[in-house]
Amino acid sequence: MKKIKWLLLFLFFSTAIIFAQQKKYVSYIVKKGETIKSIAKTYKMSKRDLLRLNPGVSKKPKPNTVIIVPNKNFGRVIINTNKTNEKLYTVQPKETLFGISRKFGVSIDELKAINPILKEGLKIGMKLVIPKPSITQAKDSINYVLHTVVIDDTIYNLAKRFEVTEESLFDLNPILEEGLKLGMLLKIKPIEITEDDTTIFKEKIDLTKEINVVFMLPYQLNKLNDSIRKVNFKKSNSLLNYTTDFHLGTIMAIDSLRQKGLKINVKYFDTENSDYKVQYIVNQSDFKNADIVIGPLFFDKAQWVSKRTKIPVVSPLFSKKQGKFSKNNLVKASPGPEIYENKLLTYLEKKYEGENIIVINDDKLENQSKLWRIVNKLKSFDSIQNIAVVKTKEGFIDSELFKTKLDTLGKNWIIISSDEKVTTSAAINNLKTYAEDVDIQLFALGKGKNFNNISNSFLGKLNFVFPTSEYINIEDNNVKRFYDKYKAKNYALPSKYAIRGFDVTYDTLIRFASSESLDEGLKAGKSVRISRVFDYEKELLGSFENTGVLLIQYTKDLLPIVIE
Repeated sequence: MKKIKWLLLFLFFSTAIIFAQQKKYVSYIVKKGETIKSIAKTYKMSKRDLLRLNPGVSKKPKPNTVIIVPNKNFGRVIINTNKTNEKLYTVQPKETLFGISRKFGVSIDELKAINPILKEGLKIGMKLVIPKPSITQAKDSINYVLHTVVIDDTIYNLAKRFEVTEESLFDLNPILEEGLKLGMLLKIKPIEITEDDTTIFKEKIDLTKEINVVFMLPYQLNKLNDSIRKVNFKKSNSLLNYTTDFHLGTIMAIDSLRQKGLKINVKYFDTENSDYKVQYIVNQSDFKNADIVIGPLFFDKAQWVSKRTKIPVVSPLFSKKQGKFSKNNLVKASPGPEIYENKLLTYLEKKYEGENIIVINDDKLENQSKLWRIVNKLKSFDSIQNIAVVKTKEGFIDSELFKTKLDTLGKNWIIISSDEKVTTSAAINNLKTYAEDVDIQLFALGKGKNFNNISNSFLGKLNFVFPTSEYINIEDNNVKRFYDKYKAKNYALPSKYAIRGFDVTYDTLIRFASSESLDEGLKAGKSVRISRVFDYEKELLGSFENTGVLLIQYTKDLLPIVIE
């Protein structure tokens, strides 16, 4: 009898949970600083629809106000039973959402839609519901506009919203015959390139072409042999690690291009990270038949090689010195700081609607020219008027002074122009004081080491925007295939240096293979690789420089998105 009571009690609670999750709307307690607009954004609905659900509620409700919101779990039973197509998975140490999504063949959006707990971030031991893989995750999905089904979506409103027919939705997504389900990833329509065709690089490979490429990298084989003989070689040799990873990326690129039918002859030279060895290689090696030199790894040596040969020399890594040297056969594959600066300032000019702008900088004498260059550029924009400057003093910002610069009733743009860790920390500490009560958005000229100790969750609350030359969209099918192939070949995930080796090599060689010369190929438009955008421009004094920079914004749910 006692066992029957326990069984009935278990069934009662299970049923209660299931029916609670089937409610279409649930109550929600407004937190301090939240508005109808911010809550509507969280629930992926319009502000107008949320106000319709809550007549009489103001646009800025008081904290602890109870309102009605959609139930994110409506239509889903978040219980692991033998009767569902879903299963629970326990998160293991060092796992990421990307790795879990690849393991089970589902998208990150699908995992987040069915596991609201992921808003708190992925944690060891967390129990996740793994949905049945969506049929729509086809290999060609990158060529389509994608949409993850949310609450209140219907076939009718999706067709209206995206201006497509219901019939075309069913044609692209056969799974819809089983009904529309929360978290389902749908192909909506083919992506249309709206940019001028001349701005997009198009592969037109000449398979009759034979490419001779030379790589000059600091393998330091002489030191490696000495270390092995002395039995004291350490894996902590960072330069060796960087070089090895970069090399593995170049091999992946060459293999991919050979699979396309290209004939590529390769020579690798060990520069030993030595000026003398670089000179020896150039003097002793016959580069007459070479079409392209990739490397040396460091700019000062790459520019030295470019001076002593007429062959195109591609410098793969950024250097602060690269702006001081230019030669018509030198290719700078990494953008300089002025490209980042112009990208951000141009964006601010386009988006400005009367915001109060505060530029934060350190008090170091050598950094003042950059500060006033930025301020003067902002002032040169016709629409921008309100600009203030706040500097640190001995690593601190005067809180009272900072307060007087803020517009507590309007919108504020805070721009950190310094890359000093102390200045960045001081700025963030001041922003934390006002972030809950004042409308603030944060900008920076880059997200470098100065942001290493800054919480991404706080940056998300500020809708942090920054320019970068490296960004990996882990939902991109090309990226997924690259990761799969690299792991299968090397039994490890690629580092950023391996990805850079692939990107620089693949982009350089495919441009040469699609044009009469590398110069023509570099002028042929913008291309997107695994982590980088390549968009070359010819400098005034001769070199080609990559101007491919993206603007990234952190959202409140910690998703980095490309906004431009």
